[in-house]
Amino acid sequence: MADSAQHLLDGMRRELAPAAGDNTFVELVAAGRAPQDALRRYANEEHLIFTSDWGSYLALAGRSTAPDTRQFFMGLAFGEAMGLAGLTTLSAALGVDEDDRRAHRPMPLCQAYPAYTAWLALNADPADVVAALLANFPAWSGYFSTLAGALRKHHGLDDAACAFLDGLSAPNAQLEEQGLGILDQRLSTGWVPDTARQYARFLRTYDLLFWNSLVETNA
Repeated sequence: MADSAQHLLDGMRRELAPAAGDNTFVELVAAGRAPQDALRRYANEEHLIFTSDWGSYLALAGRSTAPDTRQFFMGLAFGEAMGLAGLTTLSAALGVDEDDRRAHRPMPLCQAYPAYTAWLALNADPADVVAALLANFPAWSGYFSTLAGALRKHHGLDDAACAFLDGLSAPNAQLEEQGLGILDQRLSTGWVPDTARQYARFLRTYDLLFWNSLVETNA
């Protein structure tokens, strides 16, 4: 085999590595300077994203003909469903309840990320999505880890409130192993990851659009 999935992902992750100034919202939270209304927007917008991605991952599982790929996306869908319970606890700690969620007007630029994920669920080769997601997981986990620490330090949130963020603060080792196996198998049959690289870059861009729009009230 000319390449391995691990070598491929290492290269993609280097290309997508976070840089200082990329994520205004997380950096403001880390510095203790995030406005309370931005934190509440985060909770509301994240709830919409998790609900949407849950359905998108189920759709990708349904479109996956290979059992291991189907299992990968079912695992992601299960994680989104479980995450919603923890997100509700975090939201409450940030002053957001069910009435607030119902009254919240979604921010279009924040919702570009789940809209693109839904597009992938309908149109993309599932293996390309596996690669694109795996390539982004470390950066995303870093953001959640930073948020968990900063919300404890600057806002006094406890472990129960931060459990949602803690659960996302490191890539899931089982999903990583499953994904690498999927990609190694596809590489052995001639799969070319060019489209996966494009998807990974778009996911990275739309994810940053989500975070940065939280502190732009006209977004």
